[in-house]
Amino acid sequence: MLEEVDRSGVRRAYDEWPRMARAGFAVRPHLLRKGFRKAFFLGMGGSAAGGDIVASWLSEKHEFETATFKGQLPVGDMKDAIAVACSASGQTEETIEMLETAVKRGATAIAVSCGGRLMQVAKEKGVPHVMMPKALAPRYTLPFIIFSCLSIINEGLGLHCEAEAEGAMAEMEREREEIGVGSPLASNPSKKLALAIIDKIPVIYGARPTRGAGIRFKNMLNENAKTHAIFDGLPDAFHNEVEAWEDPSPEYVPVFLRHPAETPRDRVRADAMVAILSEMKMGPIEVSGRGGSSLAQLVTMVYRLDLASFYVAMGKGQDPLPTRLMDRIKEKGRTQ
Repeated sequence: MLEEVDRSGVRRAYDEWPRMARAGFAVRPHLLRKGFRKAFFLGMGGSAAGGDIVASWLSEKHEFETATFKGQLPVGDMKDAIAVACSASGQTEETIEMLETAVKRGATAIAVSCGGRLMQVAKEKGVPHVMMPKALAPRYTLPFIIFSCLSIINEGLGLHCEAEAEGAMAEMEREREEIGVGSPLASNPSKKLALAIIDKIPVIYGARPTRGAGIRFKNMLNENAKTHAIFDGLPDAFHNEVEAWEDPSPEYVPVFLRHPAETPRDRVRADAMVAILSEMKMGPIEVSGRGGSSLAQLVTMVYRLDLASFYVAMGKGQDPLPTRLMDRIKEKGRTQ
């Protein structure tokens, strides 16, 4: 049954995630400058997800300014910033334009892609380029993107995060054994999560440390499972989104992404929101990662959530690989 639905072998791509993470962190960028206080990630779609996740992790280290830009660069002078432009295909027009703009504004830039036009532009601009491994689709290269970006900013910002990165990659290897296809439902947190949301529309909540993970989960439910999902950030949802749960419609299910780096205020209010929704019989779900470090907790959570989106696809009988509507939009955009 699994092979009949997952015709392209996406399950095997997920098995490769710990190895791809190690390949990413093995990247050793050549930087002419170091000691930056700002790190910006430039990309679109799945290629920007790594930036979202690294920015979420880096946000705990408050002495650094970080952001992920998608489509445009609103910042001006970038002479004191390191900018990582990522496009798995190497052909993403918006990312190429953002790289060119970042260079014009004085950023120390690095390009990450599987080749393509982004690599050519990087060479023309004298920008170092990191070659990504090929995968079934760009979205399945996420661990390489995360850990290559991490290696780049580790060097540029002087983070000295080698031990934390090693621990996180080791936890990903342990996580693979628990969430993989061969692990039974009774002991598989990804399969359990998929079963809980397969007939619902997940409303995903994450505070600042898990914002990137929440965006990624929403996107993978869209792309892998071809289903709707909603993401909203905390604490903002406490001031508006929470009121929507007065609607008794049964098709929604709240999913809270929890992380030890939540602020005390966010933690207390998230606990309160979970308790209230439980009293209202809304069946809130809480998802955490594993490991003793912030990075390990974050990347194992992302791994767990991605596999859950894969299992939702299997349960719906959806081949997770094709993105037919995205392809049609691109085709129409070229012909008009």
